[in-house]
Amino acid sequence: MTDIDASIVYVNKAFNEVSGYGAQEVLGRNPRVLQSGLTPQTTYADMWTKLPRGLPWQGELINRRKNGQVYTENASLYPVRDVFGEVTHYVAHMEDITQRREAEERIRALSNYDTLTGLLNKKAFDEQLTQAIDRADASHERVSVLWFDLDNFKLVNETLGHAAGDELLLEMGNRLRACLAPHIPVARYSGDAFTAIVPLADQAAVALLAQDALAQLQTTLQIHGHAVSVSASAGIAVYPDDARTASTLASAAEVAMYRVKQDGRNGLRFFAPEMQAHTQRSLELAAGLKDAAHRGELFLVFQPQRKLGSGALAGAEALLRWRHPRWGLVSPAEFIPIAEQSGSIVAIDFWVVEQVAQQLRAWDAAGLPPLVVAVNVSAAQFARPHFVEELVRILQRMDVSPQRIEVELTEAVALKNPEQAETTIRRLHEVGFRVALDDFGTGYSSMSYLKRYAIDKLKIDQSFVRELAHQASDQAIVTAIIKMAHSLRMATIAEGVETAEQAALLQACGCDEMQGYWYSRPLEPVAFEAFVRNAQAGVELA
Repeated sequence: MTDIDASIVYVNKAFNEVSGYGAQEVLGRNPRVLQSGLTPQTTYADMWTKLPRGLPWQGELINRRKNGQVYTENASLYPVRDVFGEVTHYVAHMEDITQRREAEERIRALSNYDTLTGLLNKKAFDEQLTQAIDRADASHERVSVLWFDLDNFKLVNETLGHAAGDELLLEMGNRLRACLAPHIPVARYSGDAFTAIVPLADQAAVALLAQDALAQLQTTLQIHGHAVSVSASAGIAVYPDDARTASTLASAAEVAMYRVKQDGRNGLRFFAPEMQAHTQRSLELAAGLKDAAHRGELFLVFQPQRKLGSGALAGAEALLRWRHPRWGLVSPAEFIPIAEQSGSIVAIDFWVVEQVAQQLRAWDAAGLPPLVVAVNVSAAQFARPHFVEELVRILQRMDVSPQRIEVELTEAVALKNPEQAETTIRRLHEVGFRVALDDFGTGYSSMSYLKRYAIDKLKIDQSFVRELAHQASDQAIVTAIIKMAHSLRMATIAEGVETAEQAALLQACGCDEMQGYWYSRPLEPVAFEAFVRNAQAGVELA
């Protein structure tokens, strides 16, 4: 209780216990002795607007105990009047609600924040996005949603473990929070997907913001003693251009992100209306791929490879095809990236190896000479800890020697984790596989690692072959690749050879082998067998 001048004239025992002050320490003093500085000034303004007018006041005060500890009180203040109706005192009834507020805050945190990263969760993000759209609608402004999805995050979990994956997610969340402005809400929307709300920004500003965030995410970090660099794909959707509700706007940003994945990852893209139909097809293809092999929709074709010197058949490359019941033949350029993103690529890769081994057995039984078939390996398959052993088990079951299989890696796969690649390639050689490096010259082409790898063959990308007859620069590059490969005791093969002139130039440059439509298109097994028999009749198999 205080007098009219707000000097304390009485406190009860509960006040002593809650505040830590004895009665003699506060009698005659102003209650502001309890102030922590954390109660909003508007709260006091409201209080002193009512009390002098003889009106009661109720609200929350954040006060400080004698020992310095902050606590929250629910306060009810009443004026006391004398017989003449004049206010003579004020009575304050205070209830310590600190624990209740802390419990409520914990519940709110569990309800609204991701427990791993501390960012907003999906529920809270959707609520804030709805509010942002309402504000944008009222002020006729735009609001953008950014959707970030880590590229190949699954590989981190598979190779380093889930604890490392969690540490990576935490760091990615911290980086997004740091590089985006404080007023931008950021959420871990699901798994390895992060979202952000950007109000009142034009397309160029949003793009620059997203680009900077992608660069920050890609910076190398140390996880459990390993240097890890993970890129991300970003999709952007804008209200009201792309969607008019929170759920459809977030979905539009996700659709845009998936388009980036399909185009090669590690980039950003704005949503466009036609992308919805494209993504719907991709989702259906992803679902169909899971059982495509079991339904007999996947099949292999084999493109013959020719020795440029003798003209003899050198072997073949196995190429995967998909005959979809609705869309017919689906381009590998479309369904292979979908298989990689959906996680079905590893099962498909091993199915291909098994089918190649089975086909080799069939050709052997038909009396064909012993062929070597090149098989493409995905990044996910190559990164598996027991990849080599899994290949060997398949071939042992099919009774096919590893010497009959050429494992074909792209340059990007081989250089993604050079140390691990060197070990795996060496193990492949130890058990008898041949190893070819595909798309050489289109990536980083690290010479320091190339000389360490036990590579048997470099495959010259068709982008250098296409203009070989007309571009002196392409001729120079091809000649340099061939000379370098030969100095490292590697053979060379050019792909995409479509004319006799290209074949002659490649032979003049010293290239060992070629494949392409000039020699033969990819053939189904029966047609390939006939091709081999015709080749035997003309030029003896090398």
